[in-house]
Amino acid sequence: MGRKRTRLELTAEDRAAIDHHLNTTRDARKRERLHFAINASTGNYTLQDLARCSGRSRSTIQNWLTKFERGGLPELITRDVAPGKQSPLAGTTIQKELRQGMKCERWATAQQVSDWLKERYGVELSRKSVYYWIRKLEAQADR
Repeated sequence: MGRKRTRLELTAEDRAAIDHHLNTTRDARKRERLHFAINASTGNYTLQDLARCSGRSRSTIQNWLTKFERGGLPELITRDVAPGKQSPLAGTTIQKELRQGMKCERWATAQQVSDWLKERYGVELSRKSVYYWIRKLEAQADR
């Protein structure tokens, strides 16, 4: 006996909304979930098959099914949390000062940059993050 097939019940409105979203959105995350909903609605796949098709874990697919059952298509495609926190260094003021300091060789080490950021702006960054921003700003200056 094979594994139980998963069947997501889509109404005509759900199917129309899926088609509309697929034609209008460029958000890869939403498109991935919409394709999942279409595949799950056929009833031809197990959770493992759906996971394999989506390139996701079985537990992720189960979470998506739960979201759909809880709130339908809007719940499935709604982002739970923001995709990430924007770095304080993304602001132009700090970047400008950092560029100027790099240009006149104000700092010799990433730790000195980190100390300056903490003292001047109250921003605490790891050395790895400081190196990331230094490389990024240097690459922008080379353009």
